[in-house]
Amino acid sequence: MILHGDNQVASRQALLAAKEGKPTLEFMGSDLSLDQLVNAVETNSLFGQANTVIIEGLFSQRPSTNKKVIIEYLESHQDSDIIIWEGKDVTSQLKNITSVKIFDLPKYIFSFLDSPTISGLHQVLQTMPAEQIMASLATRAHKRANTKWLQELLAIDYKLKTGALPYDLATALELWCAKL
Repeated sequence: MILHGDNQVASRQALLAAKEGKPTLEFMGSDLSLDQLVNAVETNSLFGQANTVIIEGLFSQRPSTNKKVIIEYLESHQDSDIIIWEGKDVTSQLKNITSVKIFDLPKYIFSFLDSPTISGLHQVLQTMPAEQIMASLATRAHKRANTKWLQELLAIDYKLKTGALPYDLATALELWCAKL
């Protein structure tokens, strides 16, 4: 099963739920070799139960012979208990893999990032944590060269990290949206 998409919070929650109560072997895609994968898939835990193999960031890696061989192995062993987690959308690389769950961000989040409002913030807070909203707003402001937004968000971030912010981040973002 491949869990991927831009909504990293939701995909990470799905990963945690999928591995709960199971014996797992976890690997980073950048450090994984075919021999390690084969051994992990074909080895049982101490209690005779098959291991759940978790691989993070395999498809995010640069093209290589090792990556190609591992993907070919995965395509031929789709019935094995293997979970691959990617922090972004990798649909273009999933030609022959059938068990895929994509976690997209709702479209209203992008509308909010383009023109923040209090009602939009409340809607987005139901989907994303305040820290992720703050980071997304800062990224959007940087890409649009909106120095006013960047300075205001930087001031909020500085106060938050130094303990000078008298309220939580969600309230600070709400006040920031009210000023716009």
